[in-house]
This record gives sequence, structure tokens and C-alpha cells, in this order.
Amino acid sequence: MNSQMPVPVSFLRDSNVLVLASVAVVSMGQLLFLGGGCDDSGSTSGITSIDQNVVELPMPSDLDDYDVGVKAAVETELANLRSAIDDPEAWERLGDLYLAHDRPGLAIECYSGSLRLDANRVRPVYLRGWAYHDQGDLDNARADIERALQLDPITTHVKWRAAGWLAEEGDIDAAVAIAQASIVPPKVDLNAVRMLAKIRLDEGRADETIRLLEPILKIQPQDRGSHYVVGRAKQMVGRGDEAARHLQIAGDARSTFGDPWLNEAMGRRSDLAARLLMVEALSRSGRHDDAASAILQLRGQYGELREIDYADVVVLVNRNDHQAALELIPSLVASDPGWALPRFRKAQCLLVLAEASQPPDVGMIEQAFDSAKLGIKSAPAAAEGHELVGQSLGQLGRWNEAIESFATCVELAPLVARHRVQLGDALVESGDPMAAIREVDRMDAEFGRSVDAGLIRARALAAFGRMDEARALFEQCRRAMPNHPDLPRTQAAVGSLP
Repeated sequence: MNSQMPVPVSFLRDSNVLVLASVAVVSMGQLLFLGGGCDDSGSTSGITSIDQNVVELPMPSDLDDYDVGVKAAVETELANLRSAIDDPEAWERLGDLYLAHDRPGLAIECYSGSLRLDANRVRPVYLRGWAYHDQGDLDNARADIERALQLDPITTHVKWRAAGWLAEEGDIDAAVAIAQASIVPPKVDLNAVRMLAKIRLDEGRADETIRLLEPILKIQPQDRGSHYVVGRAKQMVGRGDEAARHLQIAGDARSTFGDPWLNEAMGRRSDLAARLLMVEALSRSGRHDDAASAILQLRGQYGELREIDYADVVVLVNRNDHQAALELIPSLVASDPGWALPRFRKAQCLLVLAEASQPPDVGMIEQAFDSAKLGIKSAPAAAEGHELVGQSLGQLGRWNEAIESFATCVELAPLVARHRVQLGDALVESGDPMAAIREVDRMDAEFGRSVDAGLIRARALAAFGRMDEARALFEQCRRAMPNHPDLPRTQAAVGSLP
């Protein structure tokens, strides 16, 4: 049985990660937009001064109704701005905070304040354009993106963002030209390729969409947004079976585009959910004490909340203090019997503790199975619940049932390679090495070759009696990853090496 537990616990699902790169200068010429008026950001240069006695700072009228963490962050930035009223970056920082918390009107005021001090800073022009676009003010958005292109004709994401907005306006030829201009080998911004592919799909040019995005999916097979676009394109050209697979992988994802400046602004989120994600990130990176300190700060601001108590459990699990985590879980379960996450954490902790005893504690494994099954009743689409059930069944030797659980994991989360490993492993253990090899072949095709898959193939070959091949493959895996946890049991399966 592959004893690998689920990866450190996340509070929310991962988001898509986009890879960015630099490109060369491209003349914009006739691709610049027909501007709509926008403050005076394009008509002045240099740095001016703002009279603190004249300018009213952008402040929400409903600040007292904000999440307490957001309110504290806004009040801090307002205080910083009052003490540095002539600092364009101080205005910009407050604008980022408002933009991150869905206050585009306030963000526009802040970015405009920054630009009154220094009209030639491209980032606040660009983000103000984003805020205008978010409000549906397309004329001012177009004027700002045009100004951003004038100030910085090199930065790639300014160009492909402009291409996307042009396409929204129906100016397809200009959108295609500017998107193509931002794709400069060998250092290609993959977002620019995605944007061009999306525009081509909207044009109905499905073959070109597929040609553009299939290489992206080889580089980034977990890019769900690109799977969605390719799936739609393959539907258009009648490749239904392939389209269904892409759309299954995509799930509810759509093609989205993040960029460094927008992501930096969005990183200013200060609400409880964002700060819980920060706690999780600290703990996953091994900074457990910092994560615990952050939890204490949250309690000081928000008081006793079950979400904060659950964060304590997550930190304990990630630092491998499973017994302490188990002691906190009953109160969370009692607070909401239909809450799946504490039950999954209970199952995870019990499985780890059960394996630590010799022989493994069957009673603990059965409790883990029961806890995971109860969690699945509340969250049937949670792959981690089915994974924990599969692991419990494997430890109990019920391999055929484990196969069903891991197959469900693959169906629910087809881009998680770990589930393919677990399914292949269960197939070998159940006595179906041929099915295991077919699963490994699919893994190699979709994710590339790996030591995990190689060790499953070695055990499957050994089950067929093809010991020479199995031992040779095992030796390759051992050289590639000498500390892999599945080496001992694979060596036991393949026998002594020559």
C-alpha cells in the first residue's frame, strides 16, 4: 500500500498559477485605442504636490461595516497616506488595498491621486484602467490602457490585456495583432498565447486555438483554463471524445488571466479568509511557529471562531503533531456535525497514528474509515474524503474496494497525479497488474515519466514474472530517487538484484 498521506492541508482550492515572461519592444502604431478622457494623467509630467488641507482622502462611507481585518488595514494605509500626502506610492498602496477588496471607485480615486503627483508611472495607470473596466467604464479603461502602452511598450501583460479588451469591443484585427506582437520566442509569455487562443476561439477558428494551446498543456498539464478552451475548440471541430476529456479536467474553470501587477494588488487582501490562507501557507512552508502566532493575532481581532480553531488543527497536522490535532477535533465536529473538514482531518490523523504502531492498529484504521465516510456524506465531491477512504481500505487489505475509491478521486481531480499513483498501486495489490500498467501508461502520457509510476510498473512486471525487466526498472528508480518511500516494498516485490 502506498502510505503517502494527502499533501498538507489547504483551506481553499488552489488557484491557477500563470507563468509570465518578458518580450521585446513592439511598436504599437495604429493599434493604440481611440481614447476616452481620463483625468489629466496623460497631459502632465514630473512630480507635483498635493495640499493636504485641500485633498480629501478616499475613505469608505461604510468602513465600520468592513471585515475587522480589512478595516484595520485600510485605517493603517490611510494613516500612512496622511503622513506622506505627496508620496505617489502611498496613494498607490491604498489603491491596491481598495482594488483587492472590490472597491474599484475608491481605487480609482487613489490611483488618480498617485498620478496627479507623478503622471508617468505606468503601474497606477494600468491598475486604474483595470478598476474602470471592473466598473464597466470601458471608455476610461481604454484610455488608461492606451496610456499604459505609451508609457511602457515592452511589458508583455500590458499588451495582452489590451488585446483582450480590444476583442471585447469587437476590434478583432487589432486584438490579434497586439496579442501576436507580445509572443516573442524563445522567452514567450504563455498568457499572451492563451489570450491569442481565446480570441481565435471567439472568432470560430478552432483549429488555430488547438494548435496554440496543446503545446501549453504539455508544459502545464494542470492548466484547467486552457483545458476548457481546448475542449470547446475540439467540440467545434467534431473531436467529441477528446473534448469531453478536456472539459472534464477543466471542471468549472474558465480561461482566466493574472498578471504581476494585478496579482500584487490582489495580494493585499486582508479579510479573514485571506489571512487563513496565509496561515496555511506559513505552515506548509514549515514556518509553524509563525503560523501559530498569526492564529493568535486572528483570535485577538475576531474572537473565537470555528474557522480559526480549524486553522489550529491544520497547523498541528502539518507539523505532524497528530495526537494534539485529534484532541481538538471533537469540539469542531460537535459545533457542526455536517462539517466535512474536521472529519477528514480526524481520518488523516488516525491513519498516520495507526501506521506508526506495529502491527498497524486496525481499530484506528476502522475509525479513520468511518470518519472519512461521514465526511463524504456532507461533501461527496471532496476528493480527499474518497482518498482517505481508499487509504483506509488499502490498509485493511480490501483492495478491490480501494480501487473504487481511488478511481473516484481520479474522476473528481484528474490533474492530481497522486491519485493516479494510488489507483495504479491498488490495481497491482488487487492482483490486476495489466490494469496497473495501463494506468501507468496514461500517467506517463499525461504527466511525463516519474519515479512513482516507474515503481508501480516494476511491481506490475514482477507480478507477471518478468523479473529482469522489473529489476532493471527498479534500479533506474533507485538511482533517480534513492530515498523514495516505496523502494523497500518494491525491492521486496522484484527480489534480489543481480
